[in-house]
Amino acid sequence: MLMQQELYSEPTVIRNAIAENENEVKIIAKAVKERGIKNITIIGRGTSDNAGLCFKYMTEILSGIPVGTAHPSVTTMYDGHVDYSSHLVVAISQSGKSVDTLAVLDNANKKGGLTVAVTNDPMSPLAKAAKHHLYLAAGEEKSVAATKTYAAELVVLYMLAIALSGKKLMHLIYELPDKVGEILNLIPKIRSVAEATRKEHNFIVLSRGPMQGVGKELSLKLAECCYSFAQFYSVTDFMHGPLALLEEGVNVIILAPGGECTSNYIDIATRANLLGANVYAFSDIPEVLNIANVAVKMPEAGYITATLTYAMAIHLYCLNLSIEKGLNPDAPRNLKKVTITK
Repeated sequence: MLMQQELYSEPTVIRNAIAENENEVKIIAKAVKERGIKNITIIGRGTSDNAGLCFKYMTEILSGIPVGTAHPSVTTMYDGHVDYSSHLVVAISQSGKSVDTLAVLDNANKKGGLTVAVTNDPMSPLAKAAKHHLYLAAGEEKSVAATKTYAAELVVLYMLAIALSGKKLMHLIYELPDKVGEILNLIPKIRSVAEATRKEHNFIVLSRGPMQGVGKELSLKLAECCYSFAQFYSVTDFMHGPLALLEEGVNVIILAPGGECTSNYIDIATRANLLGANVYAFSDIPEVLNIANVAVKMPEAGYITATLTYAMAIHLYCLNLSIEKGLNPDAPRNLKKVTITK
C-alpha cells in the first residue's frame, strides 16, 4: 500500500529534509534578526495547519516569539488587507498550490512582510512567490493522506524554530531519523489498538502542549482514512465543559508523552476510566499505560522528539485501522490529493 510505503520511508525523508534546509533556516533566522521582526504568522490547511500548530509551540517555547495563525477568508472572502510588514509569514502547503494560502502570502509580500514557503515542490506557485523556500525533499507523495510530508514539515519547521532561538539543539534533529524509525518496531502493538477499535466510529482525542498538533492530525486521519468522527481537545480545555461527554462506552485516545504534562495525563486517564470510557493510550507514563484498555508503550522522549515519534505511531494506527475496517487508506472517498479552496 502506498500509505504504508510512505510511512516506512520517513527516516530517509527526514534525513533528506535536514540536509536540504540546514543552511536556509540560518539565512531566514539572520534576516529575522536584522529586520527586528518580533511576530510570526503561519498559514496552512489540514495536515499543514497541524504542523504549523506544532511549530507555534516550539517557537514560543524556544525563543519567546509569538506565533499567530492567518485565516485566509479574511483576505479571500472579506477583502481584508492585514498589515504583515513587521511579520515573518510562514505558508505551509505540501503541494504549494493552495489558492487561499497563496493569497495571504501575496498580501504579506505587498505589505513588506518577510515570507517563507514550506512545500514539497520548488516549482509551485507558493514556492515561487515567497522570499524564502524550505523544500521538504520528500519525493512524490502518492497516497491521498499526507504522512511523510507531515513528518518533513515538522522537521524543517523545527529547524527554523531552533535557528530563530539561537539554541544549540540541532543534535535532537539529527537523532530524529533513527528515533522515528524505531517506531516501526511497535507495529504489532499498534495493530492491537486498531483491532480493538475496528468497530468504533466515534473518538475523543486528548493531548496537550506541542502534542496538540499531533492530536489534531490523529483526528483528521481518523476522519480521512477511517471514516470515523474524532474530536480533538487539549486536556485542559476538555475539563472546561466537554468532560460531560464521558460516560460508559465512549472512546478516548490519549497521546501522553511523559514530561511537563504528566500529571494532566494521569488525571484525565483516571477520570475517563472511572466514568466508564474506553481508554486507548500512546504513552510512556506507567500510570496511564496501566489504566488504558489497550496501550502502546512509547519510547521516552523530550517534547521535540515526541511529536515526530507519536506522529509516526498515530499514522500507523490509522493505516491499520483503515485496513481493519476493510477500507482503502490510499484513496479515501470524495477526496483528491490536492484540494483547492478559496
